[in-house]
Amino acid sequence: MVGTSPDVRGGISTVVRGYEEGGLSRRFAIRYVTTHCDGTPLEKARSALTGYGRLLRLMFSTDLPLVHIHVASRASFWRKSLVCTLVMLRRRPYLLHVHGAEFSTFYHVECGPLAKRLVRFFLERASRVLALSEQWSRELARIAPRARVRTLPNAVYVRETPRVRDSSVPLRVLFAGRIGARKGTFDLLAAFARIASRFDATLVCAGDGECDALMARAAELGISDRVTCPGWLRGPAMNAEFGRACTFVLPSHAEGLPMALLEAMSHGLPVIATPVGGIPEVIEHGRNGLLVPPGDIDALERALTSVLEAPAERSRLGSAARETIEARFSLRTAIEQLAAIYREFGLEDPCARTSESRAAPCRSCCGPGPS
Repeated sequence: MVGTSPDVRGGISTVVRGYEEGGLSRRFAIRYVTTHCDGTPLEKARSALTGYGRLLRLMFSTDLPLVHIHVASRASFWRKSLVCTLVMLRRRPYLLHVHGAEFSTFYHVECGPLAKRLVRFFLERASRVLALSEQWSRELARIAPRARVRTLPNAVYVRETPRVRDSSVPLRVLFAGRIGARKGTFDLLAAFARIASRFDATLVCAGDGECDALMARAAELGISDRVTCPGWLRGPAMNAEFGRACTFVLPSHAEGLPMALLEAMSHGLPVIATPVGGIPEVIEHGRNGLLVPPGDIDALERALTSVLEAPAERSRLGSAARETIEARFSLRTAIEQLAAIYREFGLEDPCARTSESRAAPCRSCCGPGPS
């Protein structure tokens, strides 16, 4: 498997850590090769070169029946195109697992004719192209009509019991992700400013990006004492924020299938989001969450008001959200889907059994998930 460092902030690293925590690497003895890290341009270049060197050694010292490549757009795609080239030269099959909310923009707007041909070439030469949603499957099929596209949604570990919010804590509206225009963070701030005088509530924006600009804008709106930016959180710290929040809001303008949204729903949080990327395949407006048009601050204000003023509605939406994750987006389900793909290429699966018993993977190699 080839991808970014599991320590990098972002969706791909979260997916990779989930596969590891779910026992995929124990099940298939996966070798993970890092070709990207956070840091200076020199550090990133060193990471890429080290990764290419390790991949070459593996290709010529082991059988390598399959190479699973995680890729996004822009620099990520061009880094991984070299990986694809090395794998093709070794005559090995590869899976291209496409992440990134802006892949369509990258291809249609930012790529010239030659770059588009190269994008199509690497997609169509892949043994499988894995998309995060049916919407992204259709888009990738339009970009590369001969690509063998299959949907593999992102997924999260579902704890046995949902979180119980401490009702004595003031209302907390939670956002998590890269703070900036694409994720709609400033839209959320504007909508929150309109309702701040009506509710004893705090807006928590967990993530990196334009934190200073967000706090400066909060000061201009007179609500800086009601807004906090704790930085990028993960693991127990992020779980603690999910536990304290009363609602999760992700008003993005473009998305793939955001992990933070799935995680919030798995915690039983009512969510407010936008119908972009794969989100409409997860959230049915009014049943397990609320959807508002991207950039529509009036609609976002109304959605926030409806959730904050009605505890019973929060509970109903949150329960339905958790049920959705349990039924369709659990880590266990995703690993079984990926294992089935691996078996198509002859990879030996120690957990292989009848389809009925695979619904409950063995404990010896399929981990119970994060604590």
